[in-house]
Amino acid sequence: MVYNKSKVSIIIACKNEGEGIKKILNSVKKYSNDIIVVDGHSNDGTLEKVKKFGASFYLDNKKGRGDALKIGIRQAKGDVLVFFDADGSHDEKDIPGLVNPILNGTADLVIGSRRTGGSFDVKVNLTGIIRAAGCDFLVSLVNHKYRTSLTDILYSFRAMRALTARKLNFKSNDFGIEQEMVVLCLKEGYKVKEIPSREKARGWGESKLHTITGIKFILSLIKSLYL
Repeated sequence: MVYNKSKVSIIIACKNEGEGIKKILNSVKKYSNDIIVVDGHSNDGTLEKVKKFGASFYLDNKKGRGDALKIGIRQAKGDVLVFFDADGSHDEKDIPGLVNPILNGTADLVIGSRRTGGSFDVKVNLTGIIRAAGCDFLVSLVNHKYRTSLTDILYSFRAMRALTARKLNFKSNDFGIEQEMVVLCLKEGYKVKEIPSREKARGWGESKLHTITGIKFILSLIKSLYL
């Protein structure tokens, strides 16, 4: 299938990742005519760099990643939305693999899987082991509930049909939005697929995701699946 960039919007949520934002924008420009940056009130010149590049720029409501992505969803013009991180960890070459199943009608949500693609951002320490185990546990809950065979429901690199995203009306304002996307799609009968995608090591900026957030993920998922 021939990739059609005119049908794709790329949404980039960022906060104090201005060190590499120009590199990110240049890396994705061949894949979309509608690039949207939603910024968490950075103080590192992100606004000036985005405006100079010519991408659309919006500020979030200081509520978190989910809030930023929801703003991007509302502002996007394309039929397919690609969610792309600003830290240099996503491989832009995988964008067509995420988008084309949606354009050809075989999926509504396509997730990049680090479990099948690998990761250079995993730390071999206690924190890294706990996070990996937590991710696997969350996946197992979803697979058990919906009889699926997913491997990674938390990786932020993914694409979604714009119409589907707007119909589902996401509630999460924080990092839980990735998990919510998967659960709501499966609950409402939308088609969810995965492709292998290798996560690169973070290029700049600091992680905003803390280990304690994993506990919130688990409690939230149990509530949405069983309560």
